[in-house]
Amino acid sequence: MSDKHSKAEKSKQKTKINWLIPAATLGMFVLILAAALLLRRPNQPGQNSTQPIPSAILEANTIKLPEASYRSSVSVETTLKNVRPKRSYSDEALTLKEASQLLWAAQGVNVDWGDRTTPSAKSTYPLSVYLIVNNIEGLKPGLYQYIPGDREPIHALKPLTEGNYQSALYNSLNQNSMKNPAGVILITGNMTKMATAYGGVSHDKEVYLEAGHAAQNLYLQAESLKLGLVALSNFDDSIIRNIINLPPEETLIYITPFGKIKD
Repeated sequence: MSDKHSKAEKSKQKTKINWLIPAATLGMFVLILAAALLLRRPNQPGQNSTQPIPSAILEANTIKLPEASYRSSVSVETTLKNVRPKRSYSDEALTLKEASQLLWAAQGVNVDWGDRTTPSAKSTYPLSVYLIVNNIEGLKPGLYQYIPGDREPIHALKPLTEGNYQSALYNSLNQNSMKNPAGVILITGNMTKMATAYGGVSHDKEVYLEAGHAAQNLYLQAESLKLGLVALSNFDDSIIRNIINLPPEETLIYITPFGKIKD
């Protein structure tokens, strides 16, 4: 009886071991999978996998902008009724808050996974926004790049070049709106980035449509702030590039001067 009892115990232990091995393996797999999911936030559909630039790295050479406002005393309907291009500006300086609000309207991050105020095909975000400062409080005259953020809002300006661009741009474009703006927003598009999102097939129209959305946002935001603004697309790209050093892979789509409305 003792031999039978011993054999029965050994059989139970063997069965227990045979059950524990796959259970332990499955448990280890679940733990590894859970850790991977915690370490990597899933991309939204069509969003590229480029890692965001950490805010700590940007702080050394960027200017943090005032937080964007999400409420206004002007209704959307009133803004739509009154919005139109305004080409004549006073000498009055703009506040950094006003410039910040315009930049956010054009390309600001508006949700925690990195979507922006302007819709983008396949969440590609091929647009870049630059600010030329002429007369904005707290900023030296020069060229800046707007850094919206990727999967988290950054909302900052990266200084590129100091200097006065106003006279050169006015002489080149010969348009009244470029005579005395407090600032100029440039909108560029990366056509290659959009083509890559479509498997290498050119989709330039998506970039131009997106730039149009951004320009409309600027018009509406400027009207809400009681500022003047106009989006210009009639210019010689090569002449502008002789004045402003822009990345060669980016197409300049809009030149958008803005300022306090001249009475």
